[in-house]
Parts: sequence; C-alpha cells; structure tokens
Amino acid sequence: MGFRFLTGSDNSKISNLDFTVDLAIMNGDAVDNIEIKNNNFYNTIQAVSNWRGSGWKIHHNTITDLRTRNGGGIGILVADFSGGIVENNKVEHNKINGTLFVDPADGGGYAGSGIVLYADFRWGWAGASEIKNNLVKYNKVSLNSDTPEVVDVVGFELTDTRDDESLNVIFDNLVTKNDLRGTEESISLTPANLGDYNEITKNKVN
Repeated sequence: MGFRFLTGSDNSKISNLDFTVDLAIMNGDAVDNIEIKNNNFYNTIQAVSNWRGSGWKIHHNTITDLRTRNGGGIGILVADFSGGIVENNKVEHNKINGTLFVDPADGGGYAGSGIVLYADFRWGWAGASEIKNNLVKYNKVSLNSDTPEVVDVVGFELTDTRDDESLNVIFDNLVTKNDLRGTEESISLTPANLGDYNEITKNKVN
C-alpha cells in the first residue's frame, strides 16, 4: 500500500509521486478534504480509494493499467459502506488508460471501472445514507480488459449494490464533459433509474 489516511490526516495533499503498489491511496478513516494531484499510478489494483470521505479533490492524475484480484480493477473510487454522507468530492482532469489485467484465478461476476461512485450494502454493511453533490468532469478513460469474458471494464459507474429502484441514496451528482469512448461500456447505472436523480450530460460515449 502507498498511503492510508487515518484520523488526523484531514487537509493533506499528495502530489507529483509515482505509485507501483497494489492499493496506492486509501481513505482508512473517513478523512475529509484531501487533495490528490499530478501523480502517476502504474498497474494498481485500486489507484485512489476514497471510502467515506468528503471534500476530496482528485485531479490531473494519470493512471496507467489496472489489475484485478477477485475485485478491484478500479481507477478512482468514491464510496461508503458505513451509512454516512459522502459529498462535495471533485474528480477532474484525470487520465485512466491502458489494459485491465485480470488475474488468472479471478472468479469474475463484476466489472472493473475507471471512475465509480459506490454505495456498498454487501455483506450486511450499512452502505450510504447519501452520496450527493459530487463532481466528475473532464476525465478521459480508455481501458480494455485482457479477459473481458471474466471481468470487463466500464468507463464510469454509479452503483448501489442493492439494485432497488425504490431506494435512492445516490443523487444530485454531476457527471459531465468526460471522454469515455475508450471502454467497451461507457456508463453503467445500478439501478438503472439513477440517471433520473443525477445529472449525466455532455459526455463523449460509445
């Protein structure tokens, strides 16, 4: 692991570094107001994982190649599993490109992602109460899986793992002016009606 933010790490900045580790940057304790800029990530399982954090600025980073290990294969993750509020994060001007390398022993059943907002209710977790007012803008994602029949790639996704259209905790997010044409599937919404509650507009898609 590269950096794991713990209590007291709020308002930190990480810039101009190269990462070649499995999990490069991880929010370990709901730390807020972190800036991640001008970094290079190579062949990570997850490059930037913002669990439970608000006010992050993730911008002008380059992520080259991703890997899976029965999970992962994610460039930038903004997510919650503890029933909290995740808001006011900005993901802008990042480049995510190359190949998603699928572990030969991977069981599949999921997709890798360039950028994802994620409410995780699996395994009895509390997911999120609100994932809102986040901005995803001016990013470019161009990824292809080396084993798409096991794990394919999505450019951008909004996911509530309950996949229930009557329960909405992901709303009022703006996803705009991203170039997602370099993936087989540009945008994935789970459940499908999340497009009604978030502004997803002016993106370049397949």
